[in-house]
Amino acid sequence: MAHVRFASVAITVILAAAWPVSADDADAKAIIEKAIKAHGGLDNLAKFTGGSVTFKGTFYGMGEGLPMSGTVTVSGRDKQKVDLEIEVAGQKFAVVVVLAGNKGWTKFDKEVKDMDADEVAEAREQAYAAWVATLAPLSGKQFQFAKIGDVEINNRKAVGVKVSSKGHRDVDLYFDKETFLLVKIETIVKDDMSGKEVIEENFPSQYKDVQGTKQAVKFVVKRDGKLFLEGEASEIHLAEKIDDATFAKP
Repeated sequence: MAHVRFASVAITVILAAAWPVSADDADAKAIIEKAIKAHGGLDNLAKFTGGSVTFKGTFYGMGEGLPMSGTVTVSGRDKQKVDLEIEVAGQKFAVVVVLAGNKGWTKFDKEVKDMDADEVAEAREQAYAAWVATLAPLSGKQFQFAKIGDVEINNRKAVGVKVSSKGHRDVDLYFDKETFLLVKIETIVKDDMSGKEVIEENFPSQYKDVQGTKQAVKFVVKRDGKLFLEGEASEIHLAEKIDDATFAKP
């Protein structure tokens, strides 16, 4: 969903930390370094372990656009809470989705369900992709980078970097070639409605200064090329620590 640009680990070295890489990997690392600097720098990004974004938008996953609003709260790479109100046929419904490490729950109005093992695994994988997109964790040695060439996004040139890590799906990050702000996140997700794996593209835009970092206020999400979700943040807050009680069973 909305991707908040917060850090999840303390960073003590820069991305140029030396280990043998190919020329293409070195180019990709240089792009990541420039992107981190464009988003506020390592020091500013690394001090935040979580954050929240309050937004309004439209959900298209069931075909017709459905108005929705809510808050997404995230801590680290495996804790998320999505608290939504969605309008269907003139009626408003409350939806809560929580991921807390190896556990997860969904709540629709007053009905709470435990996520099964497959649902938790998928939620964790999607949380991982969002964590990667915060950029600061990419100094870790568990990541491999490969430049994936130039594309055009919203009539502007962008350059892409594929981020790989053992045990996880690849995450492709695209940055504006002039500003080096993140303009597209692409990965594979399992669609909730069909149960099939699809390509998800997230297009963050309209960046603003938030607590010494650059944060995207608008977002558009597509799945297999079709509009899935769009929205705009009204409030973004970054936090050095979020109480684990936030991610308790709803």
